[in-house]
Amino acid sequence: MTTKKPATTRQTYQVKAPYRCPNTHHWHQVGDSVELLPSEADFLMLSGKIAPTVDANKSATKTKGEA
Repeated sequence: MTTKKPATTRQTYQVKAPYRCPNTHHWHQVGDSVELLPSEADFLMLSGKIAPTVDANKSATKTKGEA
């Protein structure tokens, strides 16, 4: 019997400082949007190269307790 691993979804991040992708050797410039796995994004977030993007739908809607 095999167990299925949960599907790991990619998340969108905003480039804050230029960096070179180690897999493709492509340079990403400031302002680019990149889709990365959480494991790929950890080091780049800690080094300040990327930041999570804010989803327009999530930021526009308020939760029940906010006014």
